[in-house]
Amino acid sequence: MERGVYTVILDHTVSRKYAKAYEFMNLSIQQAYLGSQVYPGFNVGSVLVLDDVVISTGYSNETGEHNHATQCVFEKLDNLTLARGASLYNTIEPCSYKLYDNDTSCTKRIIDAGISTVYIGVKEPETFSKCEGVNQLLDSGIDVYCLKMLEEACLEPNRHFLNRRYI
Repeated sequence: MERGVYTVILDHTVSRKYAKAYEFMNLSIQQAYLGSQVYPGFNVGSVLVLDDVVISTGYSNETGEHNHATQCVFEKLDNLTLARGASLYNTIEPCSYKLYDNDTSCTKRIIDAGISTVYIGVKEPETFSKCEGVNQLLDSGIDVYCLKMLEEACLEPNRHFLNRRYI
C-alpha cells in the first residue's frame, strides 16, 4: 500500500476542490460549537461527504459523554458502507487513541470505514496527549489535507482549554 500524502492548503480559492473543502470545513466548525464542554476533551466538529453531498454530521459528545465527533458521524449512519470512498472533514486531527475508555480510536474507525480523504483544520494540540492520527491515516494510504487558513476558526470553540496547562 502506498503511503498517503499530507498537503497543507493556504488558499482555498486556487481550485474548486479546495473551495468545496473550505465550505465543508466551515460546516464542521459550526458543528464544533454545538458540543458540550466536557473535561478533558476538545469540542470538535465533523462532516462526512460523498460526491459533494453531506451524508452525516457530528460533534463532540453528541451521542454520549466522551464520544468524539468522528465517532458520532459514524454512529449516525444507517449503514456504515455508505462511508466507503467518502471524505471526512474534522476541525481537529482525529484521535489515535481514546483517553477515557477502551473504545476504538477515531483514526481506526476512519480506516475501517474506507474513508478516502480526510481534511483537518489543525493538528491536535498537545494539551492532553500526543496524537498520531495524521500519521496513522497516511500510513494506511489515506490522503490528509490541512486547511491552514481555518486553523484559528477550528481552535476557537476550544479557547477554554487552550492557554491552560493541565496536569
